[in-house]
Amino acid sequence: MEVTYKNHKIEFYEGILDMPFGRFSTYNKYVMLDTELGSTLNDFDKIIVRINEFVNKEMKEEATNELLNLRFVINNILSEESHKGLAFATLIKRFNGKDVDDYSPANLKDILIKLSNAGLTVKDVIVKSEDLKKKSKLN
Repeated sequence: MEVTYKNHKIEFYEGILDMPFGRFSTYNKYVMLDTELGSTLNDFDKIIVRINEFVNKEMKEEATNELLNLRFVINNILSEESHKGLAFATLIKRFNGKDVDDYSPANLKDILIKLSNAGLTVKDVIVKSEDLKKKSKLN
């Protein structure tokens, strides 16, 4: 499936099950990090609420773990790291006619910056990612 953002052509895998296994593992890593930690102020707030709940229930170990997670979220926010965006970028098979073989964080971020400058929105990322996940369901 091909999509164009201004002058950038993107070809996606038909679904996540069509990806090379190494790339699939990278995709799963970013999805897990986004789900468990996040990288937004809303994610920050959710962790603060959980810490408060654990402290009120005197669940020290759980509160400590959430404080560590909070450090990661703050780092993600400050470094403008988006695991959701990185997961999305791993779904790209070809970018401007060239195979995307380098799915290092630096290369994926570079692709996201180019697409963002061309008009890629958060909604585009979410909708396209969900669409490709749905196409990959095994019966």
